[in-house]
Amino acid sequence: DTDGNLYVAEAVGNRIRKITPTGVVTTFAGSTTAVSGYVDATGTAARFNGVSSLTIDAQNNLYVSDNGNSRIRKITPAGVVTTLGTFSGGSA
Repeated sequence: DTDGNLYVAEAVGNRIRKITPTGVVTTFAGSTTAVSGYVDATGTAARFNGVSSLTIDAQNNLYVSDNGNSRIRKITPAGVVTTLGTFSGGSA
């Protein structure tokens, strides 16, 4: 992102991890215990199922391919997860 943070999609962990420029690793969104599901919420209250691809825009919003739920999800810099749309067949 514009602050130098790195975001990693953990497909098996069903979460998005944030790594700061100083190396601090946190769960930015999704389960802290690898629980899968489908919940739009903030931070660790959100649920994913097999996240894969990530991209980020100029406002530091993340866009996530939530393959197990066949959804494209958006995560704001505050960690608010919403669903933008669905897809079918394969991964996005």
